[in-house]
Amino acid sequence: MNERLNVLVVDDEHSVLVTAAAILSEDFRVLTASDATAALRLMERNTIDVLATDFNMPGRNGIQLLREAMRLQPHLSGVLVTGHREYLDKRDKYEMQGLYYLLIKPYEPKRLVELIHRAAEASRLKRTMSSLSSELSAWKRVL
Repeated sequence: MNERLNVLVVDDEHSVLVTAAAILSEDFRVLTASDATAALRLMERNTIDVLATDFNMPGRNGIQLLREAMRLQPHLSGVLVTGHREYLDKRDKYEMQGLYYLLIKPYEPKRLVELIHRAAEASRLKRTMSSLSSELSAWKRVL
């Protein structure tokens, strides 16, 4: 049986937050927050596999939140949701750095689920690689 991965959805628009959580709850354990501060508090108590955040929020924006979140939990993957199309030009740069996947509003619910699955797989692979690296280091010390 597969373990349900944790997805944290962050958006200051309540209707968007509730809708995204409902869409994702079939496949994931979903936590929600209405701003970056609340999201970081949740991350102190929960391991997050995927952080899906709106870009434009009061306080910290989505990119700032993703950077801080990845310092706290380096194995998580990010999905930045934005209606600002200027990020299309920067998408390849940020995706190559592993910072986030980009989802442009308005989006089809199916697209959100697909992208979260892709990000969840990336997170799982990061954890596996880290675990294998730790095991290899332990074996090197023994030998």
